[in-house]
Amino acid sequence: MEEAAGLNRKKIIYAGITILIAAGIVCGWLLGSVKNVDTVQAVKGSIVKEIIDTGYVQPVDSKDLYAAQNSTIEQLPVEAGQKVEKGQILVVLENLDLTIQIRDTRSLLSQTLIDAEGSKAALDKASAELEDAKENYARIQNLYETGAASRVEYDRAALQVQIDEKTLQEASTVLEAGLAQAEGLKQSLAVLSAKEEQLTVKSPLEGIVLAVPVKLGQVVNSGVLLVTVADSEQLEIKADILSDDLGQVAVGQKVTVTAPVLDRRLTGAVKKIYPQAEEKISALGVIQRRAPVLITVKDPANLKPGFEVKVAIQTLSRTDVLIVPRESVITRGDGQKEVAVVNNGRISYQLIETGINDQDNIEVAGGLKEGDLVVRDGSLGLKENTKVKF
Repeated sequence: MEEAAGLNRKKIIYAGITILIAAGIVCGWLLGSVKNVDTVQAVKGSIVKEIIDTGYVQPVDSKDLYAAQNSTIEQLPVEAGQKVEKGQILVVLENLDLTIQIRDTRSLLSQTLIDAEGSKAALDKASAELEDAKENYARIQNLYETGAASRVEYDRAALQVQIDEKTLQEASTVLEAGLAQAEGLKQSLAVLSAKEEQLTVKSPLEGIVLAVPVKLGQVVNSGVLLVTVADSEQLEIKADILSDDLGQVAVGQKVTVTAPVLDRRLTGAVKKIYPQAEEKISALGVIQRRAPVLITVKDPANLKPGFEVKVAIQTLSRTDVLIVPRESVITRGDGQKEVAVVNNGRISYQLIETGINDQDNIEVAGGLKEGDLVVRDGSLGLKENTKVKF
């Protein structure tokens, strides 16, 4: 009897141990099936849709100055980055052919004016001699009519008038030709002088020298770029925006500007949208269609021409709307969107209607209410009714 009782006690102990082990396994399995997740609440807030791209600072007013004629760089008193005043000399060119032309034209003009003075004196003399001849003819004519002068004297006096008239006409013609030549030379000299002025290139504005692509002593042809100057106080930003995004951009939209060189965000506005897109190759070698957009900046701070900046064009905004993180939203195979909602510690998937989004959040137009708890990372792939803790 005692032996049988001992066996029963052992069986009971073994059974109890087995039950405890099984219970432990079940509890462990149950505890192990609970997933740790990071959750967020659907909250009311503001959301701004932005187009973010790279832009480059450029002056609003810049001038490219070109060589007006074939010449040689004789003086180059400025360099890139130098501040200049309006009217300051930037480049002095030399054109020996032009210099010779001006010298010869001035010399010829001077001689022509001297000759014209001589022609004027000859004209005055011829005019005076004609007057004398006419007076003499009138006197001889009176004497001839009274018989006090012979026919020969009369004819001689008349002939002298004719000779002096012809001399006067010739002197007048010579003077007119000389004056016409002088006028032509003056006009030629004016043209040459204007060309000579082109050899001294001056700054059309107060600002800064952006580029000097030529060197002292260099021979340049007409049309070669000599120097670029710009108003450094008035700056704008040029950004090439993808043609796919361009339809959302409008003149007047607010723009936020950031750059490593800046200690704060700058604000600006879209000033101009170019009507034509062109092919551009991205840093990754992808061919893209982009169109330039000009952006004004109220306060350029310490930006300089050529600086690279990031621009965020605010194309649309919403206030007091329900938002969740973009990473929480799952796009299903049928295109509908859903989020993983936590109810009573378990996962359920809820279809939602979405609106606009920014870099971080997305607007929820339907399917959720304020305060609903959703899994932050929608890509976890949690199954429906999964137990979670957070």
